[in-house]
Amino acid sequence: MFYDSLAFQAMRSSLNGLAIEQNIILHNLANYETPGYKAKSVKFEDVLKESSRKDGSGRYDFKATVFEQEDTTMRPDGNNVDSDVESLKLYENYVQTLYLYQKISGQFTNMNYILEQSAK
Repeated sequence: MFYDSLAFQAMRSSLNGLAIEQNIILHNLANYETPGYKAKSVKFEDVLKESSRKDGSGRYDFKATVFEQEDTTMRPDGNNVDSDVESLKLYENYVQTLYLYQKISGQFTNMNYILEQSAK
């Protein structure tokens, strides 16, 4: 079945990564006015490496690496959150998530059609 396939597991892992990234972006935006707050990010290379390893059950183990961005400080209060950059990241995350949901939905629609046709 499709949900057992490597493609589905990759899409599921991607959605998990996008959900983590979305939470981090929202956390960054919520702390826009917090003095000394450092923006956080996810390293997707690490996420992809981790998600490609199977745990003992044959399922893919998913772990994300979250890190603080120490390299830039735009304001005198030490906060380095750029609301324009974070808003753009949030929109990009939304588009990627929507695309994956549409791909998964399309696969299940195809499976449903095949099952309906085989029942005739």
